Amino acid sequence: MCKGKAQNRIDYIVLQKPSEAAKIVEKYGYEAPGKVDDLVKSVKLLVKKKGEPVIKELINIHPEKKLILEVSGHKSNEDSYCGCHSAYSGETKELLDKLSELSVDDLTKLYDDTKKQSKDNPEDKTMMAQVETVWDEIKRRKKQTEKIEKKQENGLWLKVAVGVIVGIVIGKALS
Repeated sequence: MCKGKAQNRIDYIVLQKPSEAAKIVEKYGYEAPGKVDDLVKSVKLLVKKKGEPVIKELINIHPEKKLILEVSGHKSNEDSYCGCHSAYSGETKELLDKLSELSVDDLTKLYDDTKKQSKDNPEDKTMMAQVETVWDEIKRRKKQTEKIEKKQENGLWLKVAVGVIVGIVIGKALS
């Protein structure tokens, strides 16, 4: 991987600001690798292990942070704004808490209603964020349901297989 050929945001940040990225790795008690490719891998691993605090630190060293904030209309150096057009806010967190109590059918109805409201008020960024949040929750739930159904299906096949084997064993024992 060479400079300018970043594959994702983490690659881009680390490739543009390797010394700052190395400081983040060292801050968490690890030795920063000398090779940039290895540093990228280390930062990604650190993000997986530590999560949001590391992501916030990466956002703070993003090479185009000021430009992103200016273009998006943010005048200040806001800690919660990453420049990725995410509208995650406290309101969205409250919405997520409420969504966890709804069924998939209720989520789908809420999604349709919220989407309609969003189309009626296209300037309302909070409403757009809610549409995205509800949609993400629906997708997450459907994946979760698919996994459960697949496990149940696998369990059923296992029971059938065990039943056939037991039948064969009993049949041979009786003959």
